[in-house]
Amino acid sequence: MQKLRCGIIGLGRVGKMHVENMYLLPQLDIVCAADSFIEEMSDWLSSVNITSGYKDYQEMLQRDDIEAVFIFTSTDMHEEIVTAAVQAGKHIFCEKPLSMREDEKASLAVLRAVKEKGVKLQIAFNRRFDPQFREVYELVRRGKIGQPQMIKITSRDPELLPHDLIKRIGGLIFDFTMHDFDMARFIMQDEVSEVYVKGNTLIDPTLKNIDDVDTLVVMLTFRNGGYALIDNSRRAVYGYDQRVEVFGSAGMAYADNVSESAVKVYNSQNCIMKNPLPDFALRYREAYRTEILHFIDSVLNHTPIVCTGEDALLAQRIAIAAKQSLKSGLPVKIKTDIQL
Repeated sequence: MQKLRCGIIGLGRVGKMHVENMYLLPQLDIVCAADSFIEEMSDWLSSVNITSGYKDYQEMLQRDDIEAVFIFTSTDMHEEIVTAAVQAGKHIFCEKPLSMREDEKASLAVLRAVKEKGVKLQIAFNRRFDPQFREVYELVRRGKIGQPQMIKITSRDPELLPHDLIKRIGGLIFDFTMHDFDMARFIMQDEVSEVYVKGNTLIDPTLKNIDDVDTLVVMLTFRNGGYALIDNSRRAVYGYDQRVEVFGSAGMAYADNVSESAVKVYNSQNCIMKNPLPDFALRYREAYRTEILHFIDSVLNHTPIVCTGEDALLAQRIAIAAKQSLKSGLPVKIKTDIQL
């Protein structure tokens, strides 16, 4: 079996989760890893058979025996590391988004460099690969619900995040709602032309100190005249709440929450069912595995990238406009063309 030889950059909470999934894939050979705290991770590195580690990712990128890198650092480092990986001629899998900047010039420069160097760049919009959401997408794509007119997306986290982490990975819109922006584009198969946002701190008022919110409602308008409605919350006490509904001219498709069991118990008083799964690592475990497999296939067999850098840029544009709408209280128009 042909294997993709790769290096990992970033071994925080999300990075370790990814590596523990990747370690089980026979199509992948994880040769080395880089992290600022690599010296404190020797036992964990041994547990996933990584024998070579670097504090400086630039040093790792000089290795000729790796074809690709997986970037799992905090968002504020993505553009810098992707640029360095492109210059080193490595194929790249990067967590979303490319950037939290309101000025997209740097992201455009990254995409141009990717194109000029001829490397592959996949952005980790993992929800595209979730079996339930993918089935909804395929139903829409095959015309089973007619012309899609309205999408409803619910994304609610089970717990609040520390403020210092929020500042490094982006506030609610850039870290969390970004997934929903991409999912709305993906399912509607059209571009967003306008966004209107309302948000507040109904759970943690101190988030105002870092210019963030914990409760958000978004309305997206698409070029084709359709709409998407998104609601986000930082804390759902019953679990990780992830639902998608698409309403069209010939019907509706709906993906409900995933729980440990689909069994419901009915009696004379009520119906009892399991809560949704408790966190993103469990809810999207299969999606994380599948997106990695798609990237491996793209590099080894030259199949098309599913989530491109252009997808990241378009989702970032929606996020930038959403932040502007949140501050102004007004709808904001969005440019939908990309010129590289």
